[in-house]
Amino acid sequence: MSKYNKLIQRIFRGNQDVTPDEAVKILEKLDFKAASTDGSHLTFRKPNCPSITIVLTQNPVKPYILEKLQEALINEGVSK
Repeated sequence: MSKYNKLIQRIFRGNQDVTPDEAVKILEKLDFKAASTDGSHLTFRKPNCPSITIVLTQNPVKPYILEKLQEALINEGVSK
């Protein structure tokens, strides 16, 4: 199983050990574009999808970010 698939499984399980770098990799893989940076915050946008802001200094990411990542993965057709 690839690292990408393992990371997706961790996100869907709601593991609290997902790092901001891993969240950024998933969003970039889903073709989200970094729209703006504000210090430690990085906002990702994609047409017809809600924006997702990652706080790069919050390690691990907060549970509400995991929920947004799950929604983005589901919207892109990635299954659990």
